Amino acid sequence: MVAFLRFGIVGTILVAWELLSGGWFLATSSIALYFSSPLMILEAIRREHQLLLSDLTVTLVEAFAGLALGTTTGLMVGVLFARFQLLDRVFEPFFQAVNALPRPALAPLLVIWFGLGMTSKIMASWSVVFFVVFYNVYAGVKSIDPDFIRAIRFLGATSGQIIRIVVVPSVVSWLFAALRVSVAYSLLGAIVGEFAGATEGLGYRMLVAQGLLQTDLMYAILFMLMFVGVALTSVAKYIENRLLRWRPPVVSI
Repeated sequence: MVAFLRFGIVGTILVAWELLSGGWFLATSSIALYFSSPLMILEAIRREHQLLLSDLTVTLVEAFAGLALGTTTGLMVGVLFARFQLLDRVFEPFFQAVNALPRPALAPLLVIWFGLGMTSKIMASWSVVFFVVFYNVYAGVKSIDPDFIRAIRFLGATSGQIIRIVVVPSVVSWLFAALRVSVAYSLLGAIVGEFAGATEGLGYRMLVAQGLLQTDLMYAILFMLMFVGVALTSVAKYIENRLLRWRPPVVSI
């Protein structure tokens, strides 16, 4: 029933969009120029599919590299700051200041530092993912009841056992919650980096299409990014549900 309603909503929107824009039949209309149409977008994908797939591959490589790097460093630094209060108190304002920087404003500097290649896009993606993972892991470690840690330490648990038995299970849930958001954010970081300066990738292709007033190609790229983002988020959610089956189910109020 839910799937039927969803398809009905999407179908209604697409049909209305096609009728209002004129599609192929009124391709010169001003509405089609600004908003394109579903049929024109499909034609753009068919016409440029090889180029779009090549650019998509580049963007995904940048996003996945930024996701892996940001998750790893965010996890390590988050645990470190949560466990050592001196580090937390000293560096907290600096982290807040850097995190407050808009990523589009940081992207041109990354291009200057790392060049037009993939490295600057990976770092742009990392800059978004790192703080999402860092703050979630930090909150996860801080949420552990200190009395529980003191109790198992009293029973003779070593620091390694405390991390393995208490810290890791507590952090895993927070980490996967961060990953669900970070998957989409890694794409965002890669695209922003390509906007700042690139020679390939979907962000670069969108800038080229904008310069040539190819609205249909711009919409095609947007839809590709949307579908890829939804697919990757769904995969992350599936993996989370499989690995965290031990959690009690959430009961709706």
